[in-house]
Amino acid sequence: MCFSATASISLGLVLVPVGIYSIKRAATLPSGFRVLALTPLLFGLQQTLEGFVWLGLASGDALATRFAALGFNFFSLFFWLVWIPLCCYSIEPSALKRKLFSLLSILGLAHGLSMYVPLLLYKDWLTVDIVGHSIHYSARLLHDGYVPIIFLQILYPLIIIVPLLLNSNAHVKILGLITLSSLLLTRLYFNDALISVWCYFAAVSSIYILFMIIQTSKRAEKSAIGITI
Repeated sequence: MCFSATASISLGLVLVPVGIYSIKRAATLPSGFRVLALTPLLFGLQQTLEGFVWLGLASGDALATRFAALGFNFFSLFFWLVWIPLCCYSIEPSALKRKLFSLLSILGLAHGLSMYVPLLLYKDWLTVDIVGHSIHYSARLLHDGYVPIIFLQILYPLIIIVPLLLNSNAHVKILGLITLSSLLLTRLYFNDALISVWCYFAAVSSIYILFMIIQTSKRAEKSAIGITI
């Protein structure tokens, strides 16, 4: 599989209308589904930003590459750590699970800020290069030398995947399984460019959210017809 500016921007252009349609279909659903429906659109923006990283690297424009890489890593190192648990919280009926998901969202906020904010402050803390056919982001972390890297490598996916797998909604569980499978596949074949490739697969899998929104919307419409009758 080959990744490139074309692949990233093309996926972004696909996900933007998918996201817009998801938002439209979720308009009459509970607020939690309306929040989740934004996800494909946001992934589309992230993938478009990585397309500009590719273009910056190809042209040798260090400033353009840095700004695009900071935009991409805003999502990968910070935003998704808060957004995914929050989405799961917003559609979860169980009070106990909602407490867990809210704690994971807060943990994601703290962990994400600790990883991302220093990249804004220190230019040399983020380096970007191409490994094989993928982009490799190397970020220096505040935890370096204090916290074992294996702990951080486990913490990040746990914050994202646990709320998906534990969610009471069957479709969200499936999304969690897809996300976990994509992580394992990335670890196995693209470990040198883990962040870039896993985000790419996650962006592709976010199309499943459209299917989930459509199915949930259809069930809601049938229930409304039944009540009316």
